[in-house]
Amino acid sequence: MRWIIGILFSILGILLLTYGLNLREVAETQVDGDGIGVYFLGIEINERVPTVDIPSYSNGFMGSGIIFLILAVCLFVILLSEKSTLKPITPKKQA
Repeated sequence: MRWIIGILFSILGILLLTYGLNLREVAETQVDGDGIGVYFLGIEINERVPTVDIPSYSNGFMGSGIIFLILAVCLFVILLSEKSTLKPITPKKQA
């Protein structure tokens, strides 16, 4: 189950990071009128984002993606450091 969560965090992190990069590119080249609508995975984030606010939305998506990728890497390191990943994480006994 923990491996599945790590994989989902990785996928979500990559999706958020690439969407942030695409949004930054769109902001520089393809904005017409007052602004654009921002949608992620079919969910409406904001219907009308002004042109000056698009870079902040892009930075938010990229930051969220980086955070999810860091969480996934930390989870994978913890899982790989265990002798048997099928057992639950148990605290080490103190001397």
